Formats: sequence, C-alpha cells, structure tokens
Amino acid sequence: MVEHFGATAAGREMGLDRLSSLSDLQSSVPLREIDRHEREVIERLGFGALEGEVRHRDLAAGQREREHVVGVWRHYLGERPPQRVALLRGDQYDRPIDEIVLEDVRELGGELLRISQMTDSMSVLARLEAFAPDVLIVPSALTCRELEAVHRRPLEARLRRLRLIMAEHDLKRPVRTRIPIRSAGWVSQGGRIGLPSAREPSSALTLAVASQIIELLPYSNPEEDARRVYAKQAILPEQAVVSERYELVLSSPLGLLRLRTNEHVVVVGFDAPSERAPFPRPRVVRLAPAPKDVYLEGCTVAGAWLAASIRQALYREDPALVQAEAGPDPLSIPSGGQGTRSAAIRMAETFADTEFEWTVRTGAHRTSQRKPRGVLVRIELQGYVSPQLGPMLSQRIDESLRLRSPAYAHLRERDELVPPRIVVLEPGTREREQDARIRRLFGRVWMPEVRVVAGA
Repeated sequence: MVEHFGATAAGREMGLDRLSSLSDLQSSVPLREIDRHEREVIERLGFGALEGEVRHRDLAAGQREREHVVGVWRHYLGERPPQRVALLRGDQYDRPIDEIVLEDVRELGGELLRISQMTDSMSVLARLEAFAPDVLIVPSALTCRELEAVHRRPLEARLRRLRLIMAEHDLKRPVRTRIPIRSAGWVSQGGRIGLPSAREPSSALTLAVASQIIELLPYSNPEEDARRVYAKQAILPEQAVVSERYELVLSSPLGLLRLRTNEHVVVVGFDAPSERAPFPRPRVVRLAPAPKDVYLEGCTVAGAWLAASIRQALYREDPALVQAEAGPDPLSIPSGGQGTRSAAIRMAETFADTEFEWTVRTGAHRTSQRKPRGVLVRIELQGYVSPQLGPMLSQRIDESLRLRSPAYAHLRERDELVPPRIVVLEPGTREREQDARIRRLFGRVWMPEVRVVAGA
C-alpha cells in the first residue's frame, strides 16, 4: 500500500509515505464509513492508479491463499476431479477482482463456462443444460431458486451430471435442489476476504488475513443495546474473541484505506496458523445487515427499536408482513433554511450528557443542515389492506417509539416531531426486488424482512 500510494500527491497529503508499520496505519489513518471513503479516498486514488495487467494481479494478491481455496473445493468433490465447471458471476468490480475468481476456477481444473448476464433465466438454464456441468458456482444460493422457477422442479432434473453447487452468499436460504451447496469463499471490492472451510458450520468462513489487511471493529450486541455502541479502536484478527460481533474494516492496495464495510460477522472459532499467517485465524459467520439508526431533528431513533416497533404494530388479525423499509422521511424536513432553533437547543444544558448531546449548543444557533422530523415506513403486506390500516400502523409505531425512547416521546409531545408516514407498497414488490438482485449475478440477495436504512 505504501509503495503503491505513498508517492502520489494524495498519498503524501494523507501521510501514507510515512507509514512504517501496521500500528502506524491504525494510528494515522482514520476509519471511514462507505460514503466518506468514497469522497476522501476512492475519488482521489481509486482503481485508476493501477498500471498494467501484471501489476493488477500483484496488487490484488489473489494468489496468496488460492491453494487453500482450491484445496477445500477439491475436498468437497472427493476423489473425482471436475470435468466441466459453470461460473455464473456478473462483472461488478474492476478486472483484478474478477481475475481472482477466474483464476481460482481455472486452478480447480475442467472445462469452464462463464455466464456474466442473466436477463433471461430460461436461456441461461438452456445453456447450462447443453454444457452439462458437474460443478456450478453462483453468487447466491438463491440463484438456484431462480433457475428452478423456469421449470418448477429441482435443478438436478435438468442438470443431471451436477454434483456440487458452491455459493458466496445466502447459504442458509431454502432451495429445492438436493445437490450439496457449499461455500465458495468471499471475494469483494478489496480482494479476497473469506476462505471456505471443510469444517462445520458450512456457512463459516476463515478470514483471508494474508490477502489484505483486515481489522475488526467491536460493537455491542444490538439485541441487548439497541444503539450499537462501537469500540473506539479496531482490533486485529488475532485479537478476536469467540461469540463477539464485529464490523469488518478493510485496507487494500486496490484502493481501500481502513474502509468500514458495513459487513458484520460473529466469530465462531479459529483455524490453525498457516505459512502466510503465523497466528490463529478467526472463523466467522456473516450476519444480516445491522439496522441503521435514524437521525431526526432533535433525537436519534435506534434502528433496532424502529424495526421492532414495525413488527409489533401488526396484530394477528392484520395482513401478514412481507417486507418493510424504514428511514428518515424527506418530506418532513423543515423548509426555510435555518428557521427557528430546534427543540433540543432550547433545552437546559443538563441534557448535554444524554442522547440530546449532539444537538445541545449553549446559547448558539445550529449551523448544520436541518434534519427530518419524522420517519417514513414503506411496507408490503399479504392480504386485503383496508384504508384505515395505514393510519392505525402509524399510531401503533408512534406509541411504541414513545415507550422505547423518552427523547422521542418528549419531542412528540411538543409537536417537534411528526407521526410516522406509512406508504403501502404494491403486492409483489419484494419478489421483483429479489429477482432483480438475483439477475445481477453478484452479491447478497436475501435481506431482513424489516430494513432500516439511512435514507428511505
């Protein structure tokens, strides 16, 4: 990283040329969330700094732990090597990332069929049937469900020579096929992140600590602490603790400098040290995206509280919940620029040690942009939705949030916040969104039924 970026103007400005150890990196380069990293790093360095195909492959470091990956794949297959391998993967990242996966598959052996687009599931299945693979590699296990939907039968009914399916994501999602589905590993924007393992649980991955710099940012269990209290510093993989939850922080010469990925894992064990990583390597299971906190005018609503309030707002006699997405309501942003002082600013200074602290400015006007005054909930239900259900859901969610958050309740009493706005989505919205994610042939498909996002 220092050799590649340190001599650039942006690298000198960020002090990369002065780094001499990993501890220097941790103390000198701040953690950045995805949006901030996009502005401050990728736009200034990014992938454009790479030169030449050989240089691409060297920086991606895909070869460093390839032997482990391919060895596990061969363990899945047993004594019979593959004759034909079909790879379904879209072109989503730059060439060095794509090359990691392609070289892995070529190392496995056998004739290769690469399919990078899936606009028509029927034609893709026809190509696979003509190719007759004995190994199928897909981005998500739910890709198999899309192929099975073409003829409403398990996949092996059309692909009779198929012996093994390997997927990167959604391994626990149910599919019809009885063909074993195993982990293919995990390759993402910075390079190789996770290595497959022959040990159970089958969805567990060994962190690829020899392929790029991986750090772990500890945080509290959101089931116990809804606000997800993060640690002040990230730790190294060898310092991980079993059963603890972490957010992955990645640094790579492909253009990542301590990026907070919003990818969350829980440590389930350790693998023995390897030649390239002479310390126990954490084995992790990926977690669903953690619900984001929603920042309103004057207070913060914990994402876990909002998600729970939405689920509890539906009674047994109501239509069944299919999916919901919640976040700040853009229509509730106060107009008129600075306007009057927010309620939090008029409060006594005694609130400075509470969750109001970020809005307390003693005797001063706020200079930051005004925040929304309400929550938007986009919800899809199964069954008849009466016109009265939307207002009732808004009232129930509002009452639940008042019970969970005294700050929210106080501002609602003062009419500084507005009730949640409910938008009922058309039936089939989730299915169409899921189909679109499957057809991308890249990344995770399954999402929680209630999602809390930064912007709705």
